[in-house]
Amino acid sequence: MTYIDSTAVARRNVKVLVAAQAILGSQMPISFVLGGLAGQYLSTNPRWSTLPIALIVFGSMLTAPIMSSIMQNYGRRTGFVVGVAGGVIGASLAATALWINSFPLFLIGSLFTGIYMSSQGFFRFAATDMASVEYQPKAISWVMAGGLISAIIGPQIVKLTEGALDPVPFMGS
Repeated sequence: MTYIDSTAVARRNVKVLVAAQAILGSQMPISFVLGGLAGQYLSTNPRWSTLPIALIVFGSMLTAPIMSSIMQNYGRRTGFVVGVAGGVIGASLAATALWINSFPLFLIGSLFTGIYMSSQGFFRFAATDMASVEYQPKAISWVMAGGLISAIIGPQIVKLTEGALDPVPFMGS
């Protein structure tokens, strides 16, 4: 029988989750910065410009219990795949909405983006799955620190992709 050092596996998992939190988590600052700007660009009334951001948060809140149930019953991997699928659908709908100038479609895309944001919140719990009781607080802290990195990466991605798909504003990001 082969012995697997669970501490080494836990540390490797934490490194992967920190990187995922830093890179994939950059969608949150991108969505929050550009959600309001794109909302203002698409809506006929400037009072509705931040509704896309509200729907991202609402979508996350709405699907967090569902994501928890999926992860509990089918495993973290399945839950993360469902979350990524929501993110892909949300980004595709939002990009299409920008292309065809549709505020309602952008709102639906924002709601789907919330599904991804909800699943991403479970990264910190995934870090504890293989960790010893002593290592669990550190694992959660490291993964949460990846969120600080994403706060730096997200705005830089916006700067780099600002005019990538002109003449449609914000679509490159």
